[in-house]
Amino acid sequence: MSLPLINFISIALTAVSLVVFFAALRRASRLTTMSRSMAHQVASSAANLQQALAILQAERETCRDESVRLEARLKDSDRVRSEITRAIDLVERAKNDLKDNVRVMPTPVQQSDIAPATPASIAKAVPVAPAKNLPVFVNRIVRSADVASAVL
Repeated sequence: MSLPLINFISIALTAVSLVVFFAALRRASRLTTMSRSMAHQVASSAANLQQALAILQAERETCRDESVRLEARLKDSDRVRSEITRAIDLVERAKNDLKDNVRVMPTPVQQSDIAPATPASIAKAVPVAPAKNLPVFVNRIVRSADVASAVL
C-alpha cells in the first residue's frame, strides 16, 4: 500500500467521524433544548397543581364550615320540630280536657224569678257537677256561662 492511499483512507475516516460527531452534537443540542422545555412544562404543571391543591383545600374548608353550619341548623330545626310537636300535643290534650269539661251552666236565679217548682221546670233543671280544674297553661277565669256556653 502506498502512503497516499493510506492518507486518503485516513482523511476519509476522519471526515466520516467528524460528520458523525457533528450529527451527534446537533442531536445532543436538540435533546438538551427539549429537556429544558420539558423541565419548564413540568415546573409550570407542578405550579398549576399546587394552585389547584390550594383552591381545593380552601373549598374543603368552606364545605366543612358549611357542613358544620348545616348540622347546627338541622339540630335546631329538630329541636324546634320536637317543641312544636310537644306544643301540639299539649293543645290537643287541653282541647280534649275542655271538651270533657263543657257543660251548660244554669243562669243565676234572681229573687223575683223564684216560683214554686213545677214538674216541667224540674225536668228542665240540669244537675250541677263540681268543676274540673283546667290545665296549668290556661290562664283565665271562667266566671259564668249562659245556655250557649258563651263566657260572660
